[in-house]
Amino acid sequence: MRTLFLITTLLTFLLDRITKLWALKELHHPISVVPGLFSLRLAENRGAAFSLFSGGNEFIRKLFLLLIPVFVVLGIFYYVFKREKLTPVLSVSLGLIAGGALGNLYDRFFNGKVVDFIDFYFKNYHYPTFNVADVGVFIGTVLLIFFYRRS
Repeated sequence: MRTLFLITTLLTFLLDRITKLWALKELHHPISVVPGLFSLRLAENRGAAFSLFSGGNEFIRKLFLLLIPVFVVLGIFYYVFKREKLTPVLSVSLGLIAGGALGNLYDRFFNGKVVDFIDFYFKNYHYPTFNVADVGVFIGTVLLIFFYRRS
């Protein structure tokens, strides 16, 4: 099951990188996918989820937004490789979280910001723009909750 974890981590990371590179190259203007509900729109996020910590002291912001994901990813890898038995659901959920965290960490480390491009909205309400890494973390977390509720 460790192999499943590693494959899921790698695929999530690669899909995130590929889609972000595509967005940077192709999304010069928003693309309406489902009018009034969903579009693809390039956005850059210097903060954490929902642009939290996007302002304030630059050094502390960078330290916080780089160190916490590193510790999360290291903790996940430690857990996966120290645990005797892994189920497929646990392997996939942790792989999605690790791959997503690594995708956004890559952006923050090399670019100082995260590329977002998935935009859901309804009338005047806009959900914060997000990316494939965020989707991986979200789905992985939901699966993890499901795994522990069933255990």
